[in-house]
Amino acid sequence: MKLAYLATAVLVFPLMVAAQTNVTVAPRINSSGPSTGITPPGFSLPSGFNPAAGLFDEFWNDPACTAELHLTDAQRKQLQDATLTQRLALIDGGADALKAFTRLAALMEADQLDDAAYRQQVNNLATATGKLVQDVGEMAVSPRRVLTLEQWKKLQTWQRAKRTAASAAPRTAAPLHQPATHNTPTAGDRP
Repeated sequence: MKLAYLATAVLVFPLMVAAQTNVTVAPRINSSGPSTGITPPGFSLPSGFNPAAGLFDEFWNDPACTAELHLTDAQRKQLQDATLTQRLALIDGGADALKAFTRLAALMEADQLDDAAYRQQVNNLATATGKLVQDVGEMAVSPRRVLTLEQWKKLQTWQRAKRTAASAAPRTAAPLHQPATHNTPTAGDRP
């Protein structure tokens, strides 16, 4: 049971990041407007932590934001390339962490516990999750490296305004369970 808590503590944040990122790499504009990654833009994590502006959305694909920040084509390309590289790193890092966790779980299930192998596997898991934290840090700082100070401040202001608008918008609750429809023949339909 403790192993399940360990897995949850170790893998939840990076997996949440991976789940919140949009895997499309080409700019997307549809009839309802631009898509900028997650909806709503920005969100609060536990303890009120707000991810850095640009961490979970593709703000450079939003024409209004691009115009507001005066992004150059070169900056947009840099941001797009960095995002692809970081997403691939998160996928690899998540896979490495899950492999280490699976090996650790197998050691725990063995009839005889091998303490040395267990300690080594815990170290492997710690290394893999540490790498994930570093990858998330790279993802957070990447927009800051590409943008000028003025653009960065404008982006933060733009993101705060979008978060405020998203939190003020009425939310509709989706049904928790949708009843399944079955095409079961009735007695009259059977041959």
